Amino acid sequence: MEMLSDLQSILIGLIGWAATTLMLENASRLTITDRRVMSVFSWTIWMIPAFGALVLQGLLTTYTAVLYVCITTLALGVIMVIGVSRRTHTRS
Repeated sequence: MEMLSDLQSILIGLIGWAATTLMLENASRLTITDRRVMSVFSWTIWMIPAFGALVLQGLLTTYTAVLYVCITTLALGVIMVIGVSRRTHTRS
């Protein structure tokens, strides 16, 4: 049970990112590419404080937290790029 209280910052970050992404999906002025890019950047914005809370609690080192944020951001970016490329190839 203590582990769940330690990871509540990650849960809050995930919920915040999901809410931001849902709001971006309803933004009619943005293109699909703009929405995807903003979704990736909002991931970074939400995960920095989420992992920062784990650093403050002493569960992660700063280096490890930065590494996790960078790796997950890059992975999300790759998923978005693959989604865009699949979408453009299926149109032709």
